[in-house]
Amino acid sequence: MAIKRRFHINKNGNKVASWGYDFYDIFGKRHQKSGFKTKPDAEKAQAEDIQEANRGGASIKDKNIKFKDVIENFIKLYVEVNLKPSTIRSYKDHYRLHLKGFFKEIKLNDVNTLIISQFVKQKQKEGLSAKTINNILTSIGTVFNWAIENGYTVFNPAQRIKKLKVEHEEMNFLTKNEIEAVLSYAQNNYPDFYPLLLTAIYSGMRRGEILALTWDCVNFKKSTLKVTKTLFRGVVTTPKTKNSIREIKVPKKLMDVLQELKNSIKPNALNLVFSQGNGKFIDADNMIKRRFNKVLDGAGVSRIRFHDLRHTYASLLLAKDMNIKYIQKQMGGTLHLK
Repeated sequence: MAIKRRFHINKNGNKVASWGYDFYDIFGKRHQKSGFKTKPDAEKAQAEDIQEANRGGASIKDKNIKFKDVIENFIKLYVEVNLKPSTIRSYKDHYRLHLKGFFKEIKLNDVNTLIISQFVKQKQKEGLSAKTINNILTSIGTVFNWAIENGYTVFNPAQRIKKLKVEHEEMNFLTKNEIEAVLSYAQNNYPDFYPLLLTAIYSGMRRGEILALTWDCVNFKKSTLKVTKTLFRGVVTTPKTKNSIREIKVPKKLMDVLQELKNSIKPNALNLVFSQGNGKFIDADNMIKRRFNKVLDGAGVSRIRFHDLRHTYASLLLAKDMNIKYIQKQMGGTLHLK
């Protein structure tokens, strides 16, 4: 719902300004009007137009509108306009994989706590984790809040649904001997993967941050790696949080390996540090299956998640008696010691 300032030339040849507004109503219809002398005039007219458009729709169509239609409008009019690619993908996946099939023809105003509880039960039977179900419940609640703000309904039934208990995952990490074993095996058997694995262990970077790392963020003089972006399902986006944007001090042995890598590969169009042979992004899932898991198995080390390499990095810094706040800053997030 934007208020915009426009300039035009009047009949006397003078440049003059006017204000206008542009918004979509709850049914996706676009409303535009310009020619207002001041910004407050445009804001007042827009508020009246919004109220009129939504009131007219609510009295006729909202009574029968389906919940899935509201979700589609929410995604089109809010999510795709305001959120980053990774979040857009999450909302779309929740809708496509879970919500659309369950709610089908159910009307918005017929969705209540009982129906949402039945949805939760079905997803548990399908084997979804408590964490995933809770994330979907959050999406449902956000849709209802948006629907209330835009005049579809007056109540959010998701607020009364208690989130499922998520069992705490134990923090796994590689021991010093295991680190030596996996790095040695990778260097001898998967030399293309060795620099990436070394980076993960000695920088604490998240998987997406590593796969999006570009050479301009590698400072050989300062021995630092700068995190400014992340890769999520093939799309480069902003990091997870504001604290995730950071500069990480790394060991010289890692910088030496990266310098050797840079000298040995051809520059690619994306300027990626780690890429496929064609210069494109490495597929994260394939990397886990074809490299990471095979390295762990070959080194005789129990399988862990790639994310556990962040815990490994934290354990290395803790073993050096590094300050907790320093470790958190290096990792770009809260350090959980349990």
